[in-house]
Amino acid sequence: MIGRLRERIRFERPVIGDDGAGGGPLGWAPIAETPEVFAAVTATTGSEPVAADQRQAQVMWQVTIRARDDLSAEWRIVWRGQPLDILGILPEPRRAYLTLLARSGAGQ
Repeated sequence: MIGRLRERIRFERPVIGDDGAGGGPLGWAPIAETPEVFAAVTATTGSEPVAADQRQAQVMWQVTIRARDDLSAEWRIVWRGQPLDILGILPEPRRAYLTLLARSGAGQ
């Protein structure tokens, strides 16, 4: 498996900007502890649902990384400059790796 982890990804966490009224726009900040992580990235499915009378291409991804215990499904992955929303975090039985289910194209 380790030879398949050839892609570099990074994780970002959501941050809320301050508009002076207790809220603000949503932004993203890199996770400083691990600026880049090696991963295996594979497209699993694709679709083009219609929203607001426009087609929205979406791709589902499977991202495999070495196991870590600080991940959150609120974070996102950035791979080759493309943001991927994390939908699920699946541990491997041996706990050496994690498989992240992610989506690109929706709400990006």
